[in-house]
Formats: sequence, structure tokens, C-alpha cells
Amino acid sequence: MDQQTGRGEGSGAAAFDAIADLYDGLFSPDANPLIPIVRERVYRALSRHFAAGSTLLELGCGTGEDTRALVERGYRIVACDPAPAMLAQAETKLRAAGRSAAVQFVGLGVEELAARWPSLDLAVDGVFSNFAPLNCALSLEPVRRLLERALAPAGRFVGVVLPRVCPLEIALFLARGDARTAFRRFRRNPIADVEGRRFAMRYYGAGDFDRALGGLCRRVETRSLGLCLPPLSLGPAFARVPGLLPALAAVEDVVSGWPGLRRAGDHVLLAYERA
Repeated sequence: MDQQTGRGEGSGAAAFDAIADLYDGLFSPDANPLIPIVRERVYRALSRHFAAGSTLLELGCGTGEDTRALVERGYRIVACDPAPAMLAQAETKLRAAGRSAAVQFVGLGVEELAARWPSLDLAVDGVFSNFAPLNCALSLEPVRRLLERALAPAGRFVGVVLPRVCPLEIALFLARGDARTAFRRFRRNPIADVEGRRFAMRYYGAGDFDRALGGLCRRVETRSLGLCLPPLSLGPAFARVPGLLPALAAVEDVVSGWPGLRRAGDHVLLAYERA
């Protein structure tokens, strides 16, 4: 998701619905070699927090790339997305992979899911969201309501979100003389731009989730994704230098959980446990 600033139009669901047929091509490993590097680090984190065989609620499943990967790792998934065309892509993908029996698809966003959860007759062991669909929500209150209803005590939530501070993004764009892009995450009313489709969004970090989930959940892990590695949008450019992305990934694996560094980056991974 490319973040811009200004006056937005439409919704995140409508924006992603419009590019559903193009999405996998835009974010495939061939188009952006950084994508699988970051995904693999997310999957490692999920394996730390969710036992194999667990049933997980996936918020913002998109075209089902994570859904398929996690089913192949032994999880059962309740895959949710408010964009019908994206959800249709996910259903087709899981059916083609012969994995659809392990997935239940639900065409709802977080707010609707929270409101309707008691009537859906679903039970899950954990909740996760990858690659920032929660940044499309203008408030984290629906996330709190959903976790309150969906998670049992000691159940966990893992979210990968776009925080306000990405040091490498700031440095790289300042080096280009582009201060507006360098500091775009600090704008009061940021607007996302997805292939020309614009909508309002928010940047969320550990402090925002701590305040939203306070008294309900405690944070058990904070990890940077994109501290030494570049922002996802710059992955193809960095991949042109042989060996650079694996080298940066190795360094990031060492420092991404350090205090003072773990809350910053292109994305951050936050894990919470229900009290």
C-alpha cells in the first residue's frame, strides 16, 4: 500500500476490489523479491504464538497468499475481507490448491465482524492480520470489540501494521531531496494510494494498540519488519544489487527486537495475549 497525503476518496475495500485481478502480479515474488523475505519472518512469528492445528481468524485476507501458506503449515483459517473481488480471488486460489476444506471465507471487515460476531457461530484460537489491512481502519475500537468477543483468555492476536516512524524511508527519500514523501507518515490526515485509488488511512504503532487494547490484552512481542530491510515499495530497486536483501535481512534478524528499535520500521509486528 503506497501512502500519500491529501484529500481521500472512497474506501480501502473499494480500492482493493478495483485491483483484485492485478494484485498478485503487483506483489508476487518475481515483481518484488522483498515480499517473500518479509512474509517468512511473519510466519516465523505466527508459529511462535499459534500452535499448529489452531484455527485462526485472518483479518484482511486479500487474495489468500497468507491463507494458503498457513493452511499448508497446518492451520485452519477463517479468512475475512470486505472486498468481494479480493475474497473471490482467495477462494479460487485455495480451491485450486486443494486447500479449501481448511478455510471458511467471510466477506466482512473488522467493524462488521465485531458487530456480528456473536451471531456467526464461529470459534477461533487466535487472530492475525498481515501487511497492514488494519491501517485502513480509522479507529482501533472495532479491533478491541472483536478481540473481546472472539478471543478466549490466553488467546493471542498478531497484527502487522504500518507505524509512524520508518527511519530508512525517511533517510532514503531525504537523500533524494523528497522531504514530502520522507515525512508523509507524520501527516495528520494521511491518504493511501493503491494504483491511483485513494482512501483515508491511519498509522498505528505499539502505543496506539496498547491504548486501544488496555485492560483486555497485554503485549507480548514487538518486532520491526523493515528496519534494515527497505520499505516494500523499494524492494525491486534493492534487489538489483546481488546479495543485498539477504544481507540486510540477516542484520535485521539480529536487531529487530531490540528496545529502541523494535517499534520503528516500514511495518511492525505486534503480538498481544488476552487477559
